[in-house]
Amino acid sequence: MSAVVIKSKRNAANSRARLLAAAKDCFAEHGYAATGIRDVADAAGVSYTLLSRYFGSKAGLLEAALTDALTAKPFLVADRSEFGSNLAKLILDPKGGKLATAISVLAAADPEARKIATKVVEARVIKPLAAWLGPPDARRRAIAITMLGAGFVTHVHLVPVVDNPERLEASNPLVQWLADSFQRIVDES
Repeated sequence: MSAVVIKSKRNAANSRARLLAAAKDCFAEHGYAATGIRDVADAAGVSYTLLSRYFGSKAGLLEAALTDALTAKPFLVADRSEFGSNLAKLILDPKGGKLATAISVLAAADPEARKIATKVVEARVIKPLAAWLGPPDARRRAIAITMLGAGFVTHVHLVPVVDNPERLEASNPLVQWLADSFQRIVDES
């Protein structure tokens, strides 16, 4: 009997993880308003009834997905002098900053989703980044970094204005500009 319980727990954890991964992809690709719970469940290969069991609602799923996307790859672990280039590389990573930023930006179209995204970005990005940056004007600088990254992702991946956005590499002049811009904000004193 205990083997069945362990197997059930493993399946539950696996189903929850699959739902979370599918939700991140769906919300980043289509946005909150255009993503249905059945879409997420179908992409995860599980019953849609599991969504409410694990996350309570579509809004709860969005909060969990965005929180997970923003904590999956830490952005404050780098040496301060390498912050700009490291954050630019993270933003280029389809499963890194691009995913979290796309979820946040596309959430803005829906009032409920916008509140959730604002709360999560404040808690997971702006507050920790401001604490790491320190004076002067830490919060303003943290918001500037967040806005710059969101704008870059929006115009490279969501509303592409560059050719072959999936082929952008760290050596691209646009990416270099982004890294340098981040670094200038970090180095303000």
